Amino acid sequence: MMPISEQILNSSLSIVESDKDIHLLVYLSDLKKFNIDDFLKKDIKKIIVFKRAEIEDENHEKIEDLKNIPSITVPNINFTRTNKLKVAIVMALAANILSKDSRLIALTGLNNIDSMIYLEIEKEKELLLFRENIDFGEIIRPEVFEKILRIALELANQGREGKSVGALFVLGDIDNIKPYIKQMIFNPFKGYDPNERNIMLSNLDDTIKEYSVLDGAFLISGDGTLESAGAHIAASADTTDLPKGLGSRHMAAAAITSVSNAMSIVVSESTGDVSVFKNGKLITQIEKAI
Repeated sequence: MMPISEQILNSSLSIVESDKDIHLLVYLSDLKKFNIDDFLKKDIKKIIVFKRAEIEDENHEKIEDLKNIPSITVPNINFTRTNKLKVAIVMALAANILSKDSRLIALTGLNNIDSMIYLEIEKEKELLLFRENIDFGEIIRPEVFEKILRIALELANQGREGKSVGALFVLGDIDNIKPYIKQMIFNPFKGYDPNERNIMLSNLDDTIKEYSVLDGAFLISGDGTLESAGAHIAASADTTDLPKGLGSRHMAAAAITSVSNAMSIVVSESTGDVSVFKNGKLITQIEKAI
């Protein structure tokens, strides 16, 4: 008898082949148990989700075959089924691979495909709370957003020196957020060449995590340059559409994105959840892994 995971994959392929407007989103790690040559040849809207480690693995034999397929890269973190979809869909929206009008079938599971979910982005209420397109345009490079999201998720799940930490990252549109920012402490990144303080440098990961214990926000330009840490945000937001019970970091994150084109990512010290804000609204909330 055909394994259930293969039946789910075949069923999803039948659906998207019958309706060419539906995207099929699937993690490469969930496809590894299949012979995907036939899958790659299918004339359908495919979105492949890589974990960062798969991209960095130069020996991965299928990378070349997948280069021409729309793809996104997500952090090397073991997510729940639901969080796998949240992260992948937010990244796909940010990279402009999906839009608010998109329909998709998303395959997910724990180390294998065990679930198939049909989503209409504009109507989705469980995974996403946002009803607008969130493509960054020229404001934020998608790989920079992915890097900051990864660091936030690692902080949420690992803390710092065994203790839970909270953090706020404000990304992009630096010129327009400056009027709302007050530097509360000496800026630890001041005086360094921009090339030495770009978040894409791997040797800065631990530095950022170390400074996460400081009060205030990290300010990061769209190209990944760390502008400051320990910054106070003096902006206000309409909280009508925000969930009740959010803390001061979340309010600040919502506020600064309501007066600019920036995006904010918050790590909750109390729950370990990671929240993403745009246009003064909560896009999604990724719960801490159990």
